[in-house]
Amino acid sequence: MAGDEAWHGKWTATALVVVLCTGISISNALELLLLVLVTFKKWRGLYFWSLLVTSISVLPYSVGYLAEYLSLSHLLGDIMNNIGWAVMVSGQSVVLYSRLGIILHNQKILQAVLWMIVVNGVVFYTITTVIHYGTYTGLSTFNRGSFVIEKIQMTVYCVQEFIISGLYVREVWRMSRIVTLAARKKRIMWELLVINLVIIGLDIALLCLEYLNLSVIEQTFKGLAYSFKLKMELAILGKLVEIAHANSGGQADFRGNGLIDSDEHSHVHSKPDATHAITA
Repeated sequence: MAGDEAWHGKWTATALVVVLCTGISISNALELLLLVLVTFKKWRGLYFWSLLVTSISVLPYSVGYLAEYLSLSHLLGDIMNNIGWAVMVSGQSVVLYSRLGIILHNQKILQAVLWMIVVNGVVFYTITTVIHYGTYTGLSTFNRGSFVIEKIQMTVYCVQEFIISGLYVREVWRMSRIVTLAARKKRIMWELLVINLVIIGLDIALLCLEYLNLSVIEQTFKGLAYSFKLKMELAILGKLVEIAHANSGGQADFRGNGLIDSDEHSHVHSKPDATHAITA
């Protein structure tokens, strides 16, 4: 396909898109590392570590794929890309899970979500890795298997993020309709809803690229999409802290509204700039 061609030593439109998207992904990842480290006063908690590790994983994913695409180091690039992919995809789900725990306090649902992330990770990373590196043998069976498993695992992980985001959107929608909620808090809840819908839209775009068999564009865009999703996570964190600051009764009132777990998030130093957090 003309828009998805491999590297042949010529700077085609596809090659330029790969380099451009990779550059933006790396820039976003470095910015994310700085933002995460300066936003949290104390470096602890699942939300902090999942954001930090997932942000780091964007670097080997993007650099590895660029090295593989430009034939600089195919095997090394492939290994870096696959390690980054595994951490980045599951890490994003863990970020969503830890954030979901801020507003959802049904432990059965949270445990089910956590088990879903763990089981899907173990099953599909194992199968995908075995089949992927089996293609190095040159056997057509592995090539066909790789084509199929790529679509299956991509679908499963997108559905996984849809479920977690859907639960979050449901809770945000429910709280935004609370009559006693202050007008400022309601506005923030609506902003959270919009940000989550944008994140879901990025997942849908990735899934469309996969089923259109635009492998090069899909893998390039994936690093970019995940870096943007992580930056939007910081925007969401900023909105949550803004809700905390909006409470006249302080942190105790904030906990009373069931919006945040103080043990997990009381170490936030200051809210990140939401506008800055969603721009490239």
